[in-house]
This record gives sequence, structure tokens and C-alpha cells, in this order.
Amino acid sequence: MKIIRSLAIIALCSTTFPLALFAAEEESGQVVEDSSNGLPDAYAKNYLIATSTLSPDKKFAVMYPKTDSQEFPEGKDYLIALKPFAILGPLETKFPYFQHQSNGGLSAEWTEDSSVALVTLESKWGPGDIFLSEIHEGKLTRATNLLAKLDELLLPDFTSAKPKPEPFNDNFAFVFEEESEPICQLDGVRAVKINAAATNDPKALSDHPWGARINAVWDIAAAKFTEQKVSHEINDAAAGDD
Repeated sequence: MKIIRSLAIIALCSTTFPLALFAAEEESGQVVEDSSNGLPDAYAKNYLIATSTLSPDKKFAVMYPKTDSQEFPEGKDYLIALKPFAILGPLETKFPYFQHQSNGGLSAEWTEDSSVALVTLESKWGPGDIFLSEIHEGKLTRATNLLAKLDELLLPDFTSAKPKPEPFNDNFAFVFEEESEPICQLDGVRAVKINAAATNDPKALSDHPWGARINAVWDIAAAKFTEQKVSHEINDAAAGDD
């Protein structure tokens, strides 16, 4: 009887392990490393749960591959439910975050009710993707790549400026720069406030750089910008050479 009871306790602990870990982290103030504990066997071998993406109610997070696409081509970043485990949906990105990725990172900002998340995938030149994920009754109802929406707003201005191409990156015409504050921040459950600087010359190598700042508001329920303003900025290093 004791053996059966012990096995039952072990099974219960294994299914609730992530939640217990996260609770212990809050109480102790210590950082808990990302782990595959609590994931089904089919995923535990290849994925880790990102503690930096845990929702306030401890029900949702993002899991990511342990290796890059060369070793694990089908690997993706997924928004998941933790108890019971369920995949809510993939983060539709060309460059999924994976363990120990060089110049990479993964984080999330949540609303207090855990219904909306801003999930950021970091890259060498700033955020590579920012996803707005909306959850209702435990299901992902809509996922929007906000950084792609900002690209769409800035592309006409970038094209008309006809800047000299810079081979700093083969994947992007321009990038959003890291600043003291995140470029996208939740404003309750209703909106996302955006203050982002973009440039085609993060290395300050061009004599004809393009730079712009966009201030905007994204209405979450309406899934559109309700405010947007683009202003030009000059790369400081390049300007100093004039």
C-alpha cells in the first residue's frame, strides 16, 4: 500500500513540477533554469519550457527547441498550456529561438489576467519578432506578429528614401534597435503602445543611412493601429562624419 501511495505521489509531482518550481522561484527569489520537466515524453526530449515566458496564473508559457534547425528541422517555438499540457499554437517565425542561441533570447509580458501576451524573440540587432497572443478559455484565439506590422508601416518610407544598401544582414532591409525600454508594451488588455527606432545601418558604416522612429498604438480587440506617427532619425555616427 505504501509503495502504491509513493508511486502516486511521484506521478503527481511529475505532472505539477513546472508549477511547483515556478512557485518556489517566486518565494525564494532564485532564478529557476529552463527545464523539460512536466512536458510529455514526446516533447521532453527536444524542448524546454522558458521560465521567462510564464503567465501570471502559471497556466501558460512558451517552449522552445534544445537544438537549432540544422539538427532539428521541425523544431519550433510553441505557446503552450501547462496543466493539462496542450500546444496552443506555434510562433510563426523564420528564426525560432533555441537553447544557447547566439545573440538570442526569449521573453514575454502578460496582462494581469493572463489573457494577452507579448512574446519577444531577441536577435543580434534587436527584437527579431514580437508576437501578440490572445487567449480565451484556455485557447489561442489570435496571434499577431506586431514587428511585421511595424515593418509594413515603415517600408514605404524606407523605399522612398533610397538608402544605400548595407550588407549587415541578409534577412532584413532594416532592424529595430534596442533601447532602454521595450519597443512594444502592453497598456492593460486593450492596447499595445509602441515606441520604436529603426535603422538600415546599425554598424554606422553608411554615408547615406536611413533611420526612423515610429510611435503607435495597436488596438488589441480591433486588431489594428489606431494611432501611428513616423518621424525621421539620423544615425549619430554617420551624422558626425558630415
